Amino acid sequence: MAVGLAAPDSMNADNSITNETKLFGLIAEEAMKNRLFAVLNKMIKPDAMMIPMNIREDDFYFTIANMKKSHVNGAYIAKEYQEAVLDLLDEKDEMVEAYGKCDFVIRDGEKLVGYLAEKNNVDSVEELAKIICEEYIKDMK
Repeated sequence: MAVGLAAPDSMNADNSITNETKLFGLIAEEAMKNRLFAVLNKMIKPDAMMIPMNIREDDFYFTIANMKKSHVNGAYIAKEYQEAVLDLLDEKDEMVEAYGKCDFVIRDGEKLVGYLAEKNNVDSVEELAKIICEEYIKDMK
């Protein structure tokens, strides 16, 4: 890095992932444009990290289905895939059933469990990140 230039404010400025780090994806067609991963990483590092994953529609099924046998603990599902993911879930919470969409998936063994984090008119990315952190990531073992 050039002298006098600060390190960029990125999703993982320290680039540290260990075997204990919980990994989450942000699945969207244009994931890098979604600020959620950067905001959430400031709250969950070093114990967990969210990585943006640019996934095209034709790769979506394959990506989600293979999460069951991956090291990824879960994923935020962007709006364009929140209905499509329903067919791939093994379990759905009552909010997913009621609203007919899912925006957060957690891998439980080889099962995918769907949740709806953005259920009450979330006003900001920061608010959504706080909900995801407190309800789904913070106490994960």
